[in-house]
Amino acid sequence: MTYGAGNSGDYKRLKGQMIQVTDTDPTVNLGSWATGGNLNTAREFLNSAGTQTASLGFGGRSGSTSYAITERYDGSSWTEVGDLNTGRFGLGGTGTQTAAIGYGGATPPGNTDVAVAETFDGTSWTEVGDLNTVRRAVGSVGSTNTAALAVSGVTTGVQAGVESWNGTAWTEIAELNTNRQQLGGGGISTLGIVFGGAEPTASAKTETWDGSSWTETTDLNTARSGMGGSIGIQTSTLAAGGSTNRTELWNGSTWTEQNDLTTDRTALAGTGTAASSIVFGGDAGPGAEEQTEEWSFPSTPVIQEGQIWIKTATGANSVMKGYQAQGTGAWASGANMPSAKASVMGAGTQNAGLVFGGNPPLIADTFEYNGSAWSEGGDLNTARQDGIGVGLQTAALALGGQPRNGTADDAVESYNGSSWTELAEYNTARSSQGAAVRGTTTDTIMFAGNDGTHTNVAETWDGSSWTEVGDLNTERYDIGGAGGSSTSALAFSGGEPGRSAKTESWDGTAWTEVGDLNQVRDNCSSAGIQPSALCVGGNTPPVTAKTEDWNGSSWTEVGDLSTARSHHGGAGTSLDALAMGGETTPVTASVETWTVPLVTKTVGTD
Repeated sequence: MTYGAGNSGDYKRLKGQMIQVTDTDPTVNLGSWATGGNLNTAREFLNSAGTQTASLGFGGRSGSTSYAITERYDGSSWTEVGDLNTGRFGLGGTGTQTAAIGYGGATPPGNTDVAVAETFDGTSWTEVGDLNTVRRAVGSVGSTNTAALAVSGVTTGVQAGVESWNGTAWTEIAELNTNRQQLGGGGISTLGIVFGGAEPTASAKTETWDGSSWTETTDLNTARSGMGGSIGIQTSTLAAGGSTNRTELWNGSTWTEQNDLTTDRTALAGTGTAASSIVFGGDAGPGAEEQTEEWSFPSTPVIQEGQIWIKTATGANSVMKGYQAQGTGAWASGANMPSAKASVMGAGTQNAGLVFGGNPPLIADTFEYNGSAWSEGGDLNTARQDGIGVGLQTAALALGGQPRNGTADDAVESYNGSSWTELAEYNTARSSQGAAVRGTTTDTIMFAGNDGTHTNVAETWDGSSWTEVGDLNTERYDIGGAGGSSTSALAFSGGEPGRSAKTESWDGTAWTEVGDLNQVRDNCSSAGIQPSALCVGGNTPPVTAKTEDWNGSSWTEVGDLSTARSHHGGAGTSLDALAMGGETTPVTASVETWTVPLVTKTVGTD
């Protein structure tokens, strides 16, 4: 069972619960990715079947070219085998390396949606019964080529329709509760699960299938789309990539964040189990990708924060133990940036950070951090200060800011790990705004800021355009922001113009005022997502070193920075973050790293 943080001493919750008994402490609940052999042909929107060491990748596209290519993986390298009869992308697929099925998709010219289904026997593909409805961007559920589900996708629009394959024909069955495309899946045709997708914006929704109906259950932590294939079973599956590099493990009731993919990508394929799987291809921006990554998970019992168990040993008393975040964490010194800067933008993680823009003077420089040293990246197209950064080191957004002192901007740029590309401008030019900083390059929300005075306007980004949504309750600028998508964010601190402690939570529809910060401030840095965030430093005045941690309902003061600062860059999560540069006296190049270790604790005694 799990035993939530803040419940120490409430032992009545244990009554009637099943508690695991082990001879040794379980291992940490984290799997990891390793690099596998590259595909021979880089592709996106392909699909897959099989296992980690015996998988099949078929179809897909690169640019305007759709492929019929099929490749077989033996655990180390890919070999081309018999082509599909109909080259296409965005198709569904399930089965094994020697008994697979591919269905639906779109074909050139004109990206025409098709209903074609084909089965593979290890050597060649054979056309079988068509789907009842043409569709592409299809979700996949199943583990054989005789029993599969084709889930939702796109016809004339995003749909919720589902079809079941019995080895001979397709039958229309109960629809999903939510229309979507490019979703991930797992399980079998009578006991399945689907998650994520685009509605059209990225979704975190999860639905399970019992053979007759779909039921909405716990959302992903990170909304995403662009996943292919079927991984695992209904009670144990993996969400990997899909407009992000983040990985989450499903245990039948909740999603737990795991170690990230090496590469942030969408439109990839995946197959295998939650303990041993493979993903390959996709779009890492710009263009199709050939990279393969292999997932492995500890074979021994695993633990996650909040879980408890009884540890026994021969001749010793039983001890109840648990796994939790220890204390409040602490700041430590990191490697200094190459130059002192303030009013910078930040993105990424503690060991893969990114800082860009800032002053003095007004600059376009970008620097990448690997946890111990900095290296120079590609310059912004427009030098600027007081904007906001979103995303990861290899897939980041630079939003707005001031290209000239006192002039708010609406420019948006995307970083791919080496260079910046200008994207669609947002509707209200501004600087000193907040955002869902753990969002992605295709899914985030930006809010408030300085538009000449101060604004409460919020806008969401879907990878191609900005849409105005519900306003914050309080206009402000120099604001902090956290969140992982366009539907889940936190806004805090700022200037009204007087400094503020107000906090507002965004659920995809409206902003709600929640618990205030303990300290009024503006120009803090931010890290984390809506239910677990940090507000770091800022100006109260004077410039402060105080850090506050948000647990989903209230703020708690935790460990102070070594150096008080404001107008600095932030990155990471509430458990491992960066504070970069900023205004002290004078402007600094110093970097600090925040870490909250996770440890095993004996319940009630330590």
